[in-house]
Amino acid sequence: MKRKTSFIKSILLTIASLIIGFIAIAFPFNLFSALSSEAMHIVFISEIIIYFSISMVFLVLKDRKAKEKEKLEKRHQQRREKIQRVKTDWIDIAA
Repeated sequence: MKRKTSFIKSILLTIASLIIGFIAIAFPFNLFSALSSEAMHIVFISEIIIYFSISMVFLVLKDRKAKEKEKLEKRHQQRREKIQRVKTDWIDIAA
């Protein structure tokens, strides 16, 4: 069941990506006949700014996730060391 759900999600994500990608590419080309030269420059610049902003958001989120993972791993390592130290101390006390 999990495999089927994952497959359906993958197909839906692929279809959505194709549709959005097509619209993102086709939109400026359809505007060539409708807008003046200055308006096309404005649309082109705004489109680049939007793409740049979206990519920066993804990079920031990826970096934040990596830092959280590193922080969690460091915390787990400290916890393992503490547990090992406590075990060693108890063995020494018992002896």
